[in-house]
Amino acid sequence: MSVADFVANPHKYSKGHIVQFTHSAFQPAQAGMQVVATMNNWAGAWTAEHYGMIGGQYTSFSFQEAQKNTRDANGLLVTLTNQRIGKTAANMHTVNVGQGALDLGIRYLPWKANAVTYMSIDNAAKTFFTGPLSGCSIFIGTIGATYWVFHANRNSTGAPNPAIKAAMMNSVNITLPAQVQLVHQAIYGTDYTDFGFVFGQKSSGNWKFYAANTTSPAVNTFITTVRRLP
Repeated sequence: MSVADFVANPHKYSKGHIVQFTHSAFQPAQAGMQVVATMNNWAGAWTAEHYGMIGGQYTSFSFQEAQKNTRDANGLLVTLTNQRIGKTAANMHTVNVGQGALDLGIRYLPWKANAVTYMSIDNAAKTFFTGPLSGCSIFIGTIGATYWVFHANRNSTGAPNPAIKAAMMNSVNITLPAQVQLVHQAIYGTDYTDFGFVFGQKSSGNWKFYAANTTSPAVNTFITTVRRLP
């Protein structure tokens, strides 16, 4: 299976394969994103960053395990991506995030330690993703017909502390010119329990959002489950 199958239908793919996102925080430009506003009004304990797309750049995905090195006709080393991989317990599908000039309809919200990252989802989007998750809280809501997503991280407090992350999101929301009306959330321990990500799919103009959770029920065995966010 290829990353194109995952992008086209992340709900179906995540129910039939073992999927996780690369467990790293990176500069938003890696995903074709940029910081359009920053807030730091909380005594330096945490920050907030509003992300938007860089003009002419878009998010792309690849599977880490679907890359292999080979040599071209001139003997130069090249890396092939988007190779097809299997779906057994030995075939983890780790999503790497990149950027390109082609709009695949992917919208991705990166995370940042001790911060609330947030963005709106534009009309041209087909799928939305944020992750990885291992304790963060995700909040999804609307301003009019436009969806907004908040990704709240507070590593400095140690435990997941969902109440702290909810307070962080609320502190950001009340500063916006129009407040986001929350409709979904993904909380560690309730909507996912181990290593996860949140995604959304748009069909006939309507969005549905899900939390995916990848866990290891036995040694060298993994499973990804999907829960629709109420």
